[in-house]
Amino acid sequence: MKICKPLSALALALCSTYFGQTAIADVTIPYNEYSDSPTIGRGAGTSTDPRNPDYGAMKIFIEKVKKYTDVLPTGEKVIFQRSQSTGRAVSALRAGIQFANANAPTPVFSEPSWGFAYNSVPFGMRFEQMMGFLYDAKIDGFNGNGLVLAQSILDSRGGTQIVLPVVGSTMQGSGYFPKPIGKPDCNAGDTDCLSQGNGIGLTGLCTSGWRIRYLAPPQNIVDRACDLLVQRGIIPAKTLTFYPPVGGQSVLLPMQRNTIQGFEYVNPNDDLADFFPIKEATATAPLGNPDAGGLDCSPALAHPIPPGTKPNCSQNIGQIGARYAHHPSWHQPFLISWIHIDKAVWNSLNAAQQTAIARAAKESVMESYNAAESVECTKLKAILDINKGINQRNIDGAPRLVNGKPVSATMTMATWPDDALKVLLEASNDYLASLAGPNSPNERTDAQKDFATVFNALTKYGASIGATKFNPGKFPAKTGLVAGQECSLVKSP
Repeated sequence: MKICKPLSALALALCSTYFGQTAIADVTIPYNEYSDSPTIGRGAGTSTDPRNPDYGAMKIFIEKVKKYTDVLPTGEKVIFQRSQSTGRAVSALRAGIQFANANAPTPVFSEPSWGFAYNSVPFGMRFEQMMGFLYDAKIDGFNGNGLVLAQSILDSRGGTQIVLPVVGSTMQGSGYFPKPIGKPDCNAGDTDCLSQGNGIGLTGLCTSGWRIRYLAPPQNIVDRACDLLVQRGIIPAKTLTFYPPVGGQSVLLPMQRNTIQGFEYVNPNDDLADFFPIKEATATAPLGNPDAGGLDCSPALAHPIPPGTKPNCSQNIGQIGARYAHHPSWHQPFLISWIHIDKAVWNSLNAAQQTAIARAAKESVMESYNAAESVECTKLKAILDINKGINQRNIDGAPRLVNGKPVSATMTMATWPDDALKVLLEASNDYLASLAGPNSPNERTDAQKDFATVFNALTKYGASIGATKFNPGKFPAKTGLVAGQECSLVKSP
C-alpha cells in the first residue's frame, strides 16, 4: 500500500493516483480533524459503538469508506487518516462549509459566512428536516438539492474543495451558567436551587457581568437581544461579555481559571467526557469522586488565556459554579460536520471510488446521529448524578460559602423562559436578515448574495414541509434509562 504523506494538495493527488486515470495503488487521504469530541469527530477512535469510551463518530465514516472501496479492484481502497499536520486548506473535517479560492495564496472565508446555515440555524429546522433539504429538496430555480447548491456556490467562487457531510450530532445544550435563566428543576432539599425562583431571565443574563463562551452566530444573537432590551429601556446597560474561541483550548480551562463564568458546548455525551473528570472510579462508584485530585485552580487568569496553557486542576464545571444546564437548544438544533476534500485529490479518484465515498458520507451522517441519540439520556443522567453530595469550590480549592454555608455543586436542568425565547427569536431574525445585506441584489457583496441564496432556499424548503415555527422537539433521546420509556430528564419550558 502506498501511503500519502500530509503534504500539499498536488502531492496528495500524485501520491494517490494520476489525473483522470484509474487508481494504481490504495489511496490514503490525510484530513485535519475539527474536534476530538466523541460525537463530532474523533476519527482516531477505536470504536463505532457509542457506549464504548473510545467511540468516535468520524470512525463510522472511515470504516464505511474502507468497506465500500475494499470490494473494488486491487489498489483502489480509500483510507481517510487523521493528520493534524495536514492543513485545512487541503482536507478538513469541520462544522459548516469552508470557502476556499483557487486564486488566493491561502484559503479565504466568505464574510458573512453562509456555511453555518448548513451546520444548523438558530431557531431553525431539526436534523431530520435538514437531511431532507440536503438530499431530497428540489430548490426553486436551481437544478439540484441543498448539497448540490452548496457545492455550486463554492465552485462559482473558485472553490478548491469537494464538500460532503459526514457526521451528525444531536441538539446542543444551550448553556451551563452559575444561575438559571428560567425555572430550574431543583432536587428536593436543594435550598440554593429553590432560592433561584423562576430564574434570572434574559434581563438577568444581559446584566450579569459574566463573561461567557458562546460562539457566533449564537453569540451575535444573544448580544443583539441584550441590545434590544437596552433600546426598549428594560435594562439600563448590557454587562454581559464574550470570550473568543482559542484554537485547541478546552472550555474547561477558562472555567477553572475563573476567566469565564459560563458557556455552551455540544451535548451530554461530549460534555460528560470533556467537563467532568472521572477520578477514583470503582465498580460501585463508576462516576468516581469529584472531590479527589487537585482542586486548586489558582491563580485566576486574564482574558483571553494564551494558547498552549495547560490545566492545573481537576474541578468540574459544577464545582466551579456553572451548575445549571439549559435546554431547549434554540441556538443549535443539531450539528453536522463536513469533510473537505481537495479537488485535485477527488478528481484523481475513479467514479467507483467517488461513489463509494459519497455513499459512506450520507450513511454515516445518519448512523452517527442515531449513535449519539442512543446514549444521550444515559449521559445526561450521569451529568446530573456526578455531583450529588458535592459542594462548590473557590478557585483555590477551598469550599465556597454563602452566608457561612456551603453551596451545592449538583448539576441541575433549567429552561429558557418563553419571554426570553421571543426576544432571542426576534434578534435571530434581525441578525439573519442583516447577513443577506440590502434589499437590492445589486447593492450586495458576493458573500451577501451567497448567504441570501442559501437562506432563501432553506426558508422556502422549511415552508414547504411546514417547518415555519420554532419547534426544538423533545430532548434528543428516543428512549429513557429503561428500554421502551422516553427520556424524562428534561422538562419542557
